[in-house]
Amino acid sequence: MNPGSPEKPSLRQRFREQAREEVLEAAERLFARDGLAEARIDAIAAEAGVSVGTVYNLYGDRAGLLQAVLNKGRDRFLELVSAYFEESRDAPFEARLRGVVQLLVGHMRDSWQMLRMLSANEVPEATACLGAVPRPTPSMIREMHARMTALMRHGIESGALGAVDVHVTTCALMGAIRTTIDVDLALGLDAPSEGRADAIVKLFLEGAARRP
Repeated sequence: MNPGSPEKPSLRQRFREQAREEVLEAAERLFARDGLAEARIDAIAAEAGVSVGTVYNLYGDRAGLLQAVLNKGRDRFLELVSAYFEESRDAPFEARLRGVVQLLVGHMRDSWQMLRMLSANEVPEATACLGAVPRPTPSMIREMHARMTALMRHGIESGALGAVDVHVTTCALMGAIRTTIDVDLALGLDAPSEGRADAIVKLFLEGAARRP
């Protein structure tokens, strides 16, 4: 190997990383399908094609495995958002706004089964020991607030929005999206449609006042 060249991961390291991803994917499917308490580690191991011991070696216990599933989902979410804002940076404000709301609602729709399962555990018998709280982390909130604030500034500078308070406007949009998801989950409704995303954008841009 040439001096200074990056060291290739060993076969054991590659196997470990592959096993880690396969266990996470299997755990996400089975937690969503069977529930937090009912999804068995041996079933997750069989689904992933690894031994039960491998699951415990990788994640420690059920709580560690669930936390890893949630962390992976949050990372995937932030990657989608980052990619969207990068790709749409030259688009008009209203197109960017509509696109990001559709992206966020669409991501929730794709994760609906898992979100519904987490939301159903209001009595913390399962969630107390698992640490399963379907809420965004402070770092996620800061990341989203920063990106949405930049979007609101774009709207003001382009004339699409009036001379509004940027922070309050950002919080209003983020709150509308999050509250819609929370209430839909609490009421046991189906996953939100694209029409729901369009309704959020329309209300945000036009308000709820009656038009003559």
